[in-house]
Amino acid sequence: MAVFKLYHKDMGRKGSEFIVSHPSIKSKTVFGILLSLTLLASFSMGLHLLDKNILASTTLVLFSSLVVRMYLKITTEKVLFLPSLGVQVETTYFLGHTVTYFIDISHIKDIVINEAITMHSVMYYLVVLRKEEQSDNIQQLYPLFSHSWPRLTDLKQVYRAAQEKLIIPRDL
Repeated sequence: MAVFKLYHKDMGRKGSEFIVSHPSIKSKTVFGILLSLTLLASFSMGLHLLDKNILASTTLVLFSSLVVRMYLKITTEKVLFLPSLGVQVETTYFLGHTVTYFIDISHIKDIVINEAITMHSVMYYLVVLRKEEQSDNIQQLYPLFSHSWPRLTDLKQVYRAAQEKLIIPRDL
């Protein structure tokens, strides 16, 4: 699991925001190391003697995989709990594009901490239970911080804020 920081911004009755910052990668350093290793491996195998096109295509493939990796690298995940409105989930990627998803409060049945048990570990994650519009049946589980896997103590802090801002005021 990656090391990350969880920030909490409480806005009182207006809501609560939780931000997970992922460790940043040094793109120039990674690119330099990748290029050096590619050239070193290619020259040690003698690819430059066979055909320069092979060397160029190998470098291009590795460079493309680096760009794809940077495109999929997540820098921040934000969850914003807005009383009487719902939950906004925002994911920001390394190259700057952002994906935002909003769940209306009328579609939220509850927010719970769930656990996944694998052969070697137990992982906890926060889930929004989405309900069907006409009935109270659960339609979908929507995980929050799905790229971070925060610790249970951090999840409990987010859970308490979610219950305080969203679930408990509805029940009153």
